[in-house]
Amino acid sequence: MAKKSESKASQEATILSGDNPEIMKQIAEVRTRLRETFGKVVMAMMGLPRYRNQTIADLQHLVLEPLIRDRVSIAYPAEQEENPMADVAGMAIWASVSEEVDAKIREQIKAGVFPVRLGTDEWSSGEINWLLDVIAPDRKTTASVIANFKQVVKDGDLRMHPIITRLLDKETLEKLGAVSQAEA
Repeated sequence: MAKKSESKASQEATILSGDNPEIMKQIAEVRTRLRETFGKVVMAMMGLPRYRNQTIADLQHLVLEPLIRDRVSIAYPAEQEENPMADVAGMAIWASVSEEVDAKIREQIKAGVFPVRLGTDEWSSGEINWLLDVIAPDRKTTASVIANFKQVVKDGDLRMHPIITRLLDKETLEKLGAVSQAEA
């Protein structure tokens, strides 16, 4: 069955590319990168208790939707240039949302929902940046991922899900410029 599905997807790609071998090659490269990145994110999530009760169906909205919309930022260790076998250091899952979606995120947080659930078109629906989770092996790497992530989202506010504040100590959060919602 999977072979038929893959074949149909390949046929659709061929129709869209007009049999252009260069476009077909680019499509294949994008698919390969997406699959590889998807695997890296899922493997990292598997090691965290906060994701252990998620189902395979949840991977659609937890990983695939943000990946397709370029809303997963992956940090690699500095030594990766010398050692190509060095693994992922950590990753940030984020969204740039409209005011309506911002309100939806706040409602979910208030209700204790984790992970936050966004619709397909909500991940990149506006200018309000939300850091929804950081997946890293320790506090030091978490702080590094957040610091590097701030280079990705240079403009505007960066709102962080409360779970991130539990991953770091107060001093580190202050160094990163975090402001509690009570102060904001």
